[in-house]
Amino acid sequence: MAVQPLTIRGAFIYGHQQRDLYTSDVVLDTPANGALTVDLDGYTIFPGLINAHDHLELNHYPRSKFRERYDNAHQWGEDMNARLDTEPYKSLRTYPLWDRLFIGGLKNLLCGATTVAHHNPPHKELWRKDFPVHVLKNYGWAHSLHFNTDEEVIRSYRATPKDWPWFIHLAEGTDEVAAGEYQRLKTLGCVGPNTVIVHGVAMTEEDIAHAAPRIRGLVWCPSTNAYLLKKTARIDLWVEYGGRFAFGSDSRLTADGDLMQESAPENEVYDILDFSPVPILEEIDEPLTWQAATILGCRSLGNLKTNAKADWFLVDFDLFRRTQIHLVVKGGIPQIGDPDVMAKFPHIETVDATLDGVPKRIHLDLARRIHQCSLKEPGLEVDTLPQGRKFWSRKG
Repeated sequence: MAVQPLTIRGAFIYGHQQRDLYTSDVVLDTPANGALTVDLDGYTIFPGLINAHDHLELNHYPRSKFRERYDNAHQWGEDMNARLDTEPYKSLRTYPLWDRLFIGGLKNLLCGATTVAHHNPPHKELWRKDFPVHVLKNYGWAHSLHFNTDEEVIRSYRATPKDWPWFIHLAEGTDEVAAGEYQRLKTLGCVGPNTVIVHGVAMTEEDIAHAAPRIRGLVWCPSTNAYLLKKTARIDLWVEYGGRFAFGSDSRLTADGDLMQESAPENEVYDILDFSPVPILEEIDEPLTWQAATILGCRSLGNLKTNAKADWFLVDFDLFRRTQIHLVVKGGIPQIGDPDVMAKFPHIETVDATLDGVPKRIHLDLARRIHQCSLKEPGLEVDTLPQGRKFWSRKG
């Protein structure tokens, strides 16, 4: 189905001088023939956020830990694996893969994160046209130095094309084991221009000084680090040594919410920092947009320049909650928004919904998929579909 071209007038376009925004499924340089003109005066348009680390099929699990604090995440992983056949995990594991992945995608869409890097096997369902968000397709990964053998890590790294990012959980802890992982990875020959380290909590200043200018980037997952370890990476040193970093939400199995909450000033991580977060908070948009796009190797994301993906969301003030977003657009198509804003797009059929108690309108096609899913997104209620409407086939 062709995307209705849009001409957006009146809004402030973040990162640009105030101007009109022209879109189809991508940002256009000039208005398209037959474009619908929409007045969004008084609002600010941001490019869709980029979540640089999630496990999309794990977001229906409750936040879980079995000790007050872990010395490293490997301990948590062993604790978790020992309980997979107990409740509630046993039952939650039985849900269809599509439903589990869909809930992870929906979680991201609702907070304005229209692109996600999935750190797990590249399930083909992630690239279906009806998946809620864009998912990075060209990447390599290893889980960690604990749950993979050295041979597996090396094989994965060498098999990943040099222009693709290669992700690994690393130094996720506070003990000597975690502190030695960067040097171990370097010894394995897996530190290079496409390496992306996730977490990096135990990296020493010497490690950071070596890695920051050499690797593709670091992914910071603040609430997971605070929850499991009571400590997080020295992002201040990472930036000081010239490194790029991006935010990752991780999954709800360990994180406190979604990507937007990861960057909120009230995030629990700011209570445990041993450095000032002020410089990070002042430039917090960069690791959520263009800097994350650089790490993922996707120049068409994280900006609203000509030919960028037409992924954007609408706000009118500083925000850190998904209810404060007035509209989310993916690929030039409005997906969910305030009723009065969605009404500005008469070509979109919508259904009433509430998000964390706030009234919304949601695209009919997305509503179909939500109703079809056997799992439910916490805080989201979607009205029944209009009579005569049928669900899409799960074959898509």
